Amino acid sequence: MREWPSREEWQAEAEYAVRTRCTMFERLEEAQPGTVWLSLGEETELEELARPAAAALRPLLTAEIERLRVLLPDRPKNSRPRGLWFVALEGQRYEDACNLGSLEGMRAEVQRDVRGPGWGGVAWHLGRVRKSYPGIVLPAGLLAAHDRMTVLLDAAAARRREAAEAVEQAAVDAEVARRATDAGWAKELERRARIESPRVVRYPA
Repeated sequence: MREWPSREEWQAEAEYAVRTRCTMFERLEEAQPGTVWLSLGEETELEELARPAAAALRPLLTAEIERLRVLLPDRPKNSRPRGLWFVALEGQRYEDACNLGSLEGMRAEVQRDVRGPGWGGVAWHLGRVRKSYPGIVLPAGLLAAHDRMTVLLDAAAARRREAAEAVEQAAVDAEVARRATDAGWAKELERRARIESPRVVRYPA
């Protein structure tokens, strides 16, 4: 027989049980599935910024990709030989190969982002370039566009977090109230009894 917490301990664990059952964002998605946290005006502005930003970013990525390919003329085209080639690299060649593969993937993702509502992805890739690829010089207009996109996306993220925190707190309050009732405790005892004495399903031989 397992050692169960007392009623008082069980009540005290209400908040912990709610907060560890799932993330607050999973709880929010269950409560408000498919919610868009950008206003229509913000979404329109984001698209108007991201579409030309993606068009400006792609040739910059292509130029850096071509520069790195020249440095790695022996890079195999097929994936399996390329994997074997990659693991044998060292030093600067290894770093160049990492950057090349990453930038090729980024260019493909940017292309996909502009075919659908993936404007946040364009902003994210611009941020990656600014942070991790100093060899790619972004023009002032592109930097300004990224700054504004970041403001819009951060505002939407803040709204989403605020809503998630509210949904989670409501769930905590409800669980605390439930565990304070005799009915809630009775159901908990029933649950424990089912665990201690599970039903056995017997199949005919």
